Amino acid sequence: MKLAQVSSPVRTVFYGAGQFLAIALYFAAIAGIIHYSVAAHNVASEASLIELSQLILLAASVFTFRRIAHVHCAYSSAASLMSAFFLVLMIRELDATLDMVFHGFWKIPALTVTALALWPAAKNWRETAESLARIVTSKFAPVLMVALALLLVYSRLFGMGVLWEQAMGANYVRDVKSIAEESTELMAYAMIWLAALGYWFEARRAQTIGETQLSHPVSENDLSL
Repeated sequence: MKLAQVSSPVRTVFYGAGQFLAIALYFAAIAGIIHYSVAAHNVASEASLIELSQLILLAASVFTFRRIAHVHCAYSSAASLMSAFFLVLMIRELDATLDMVFHGFWKIPALTVTALALWPAAKNWRETAESLARIVTSKFAPVLMVALALLLVYSRLFGMGVLWEQAMGANYVRDVKSIAEESTELMAYAMIWLAALGYWFEARRAQTIGETQLSHPVSENDLSL
């Protein structure tokens, strides 16, 4: 009996250690991408491994949130909005390629995706609000919020040219600024996908519990004392 009581916390600790190891290896791979790009002197290029990795992580986040929208109806509206949001970010990252059509062309698909996402969300605003409430109260919400703040606020302030000009003075090298800014963005995208995976597992677990309850309905005898 005592062995069972002890083994449960021990298993929990080992499970937490395993989670840490997996996340540490994941972030080590992100650092490896940055090291490779710096060694190849290919950081600022649109075709750099950092830029490609950012697009892959964004595409993975878009796909994951779309899957969440299909898996669990309670998350559907919010997950669809988040999927559209990250698709717009992906389009923005591809601005140099899309601008080959004409300057500013990327805004057309970005605005189209935005309109297509906001219309059903506004039309069913009560459902959207309830779905968003579930998303922001999830245990994975802090990870997503930190990642978004890192992407939309910190990386912009940290990557300001004036900061690096003051830091390096006459030895200012633009590539150093680009490494700092792009690597921070890459870390943010990595955290966003990590949060998206968490939401997906949470949605799958909620779906499984719902299916179990449907397949094993509670009878009056079960409720009796």
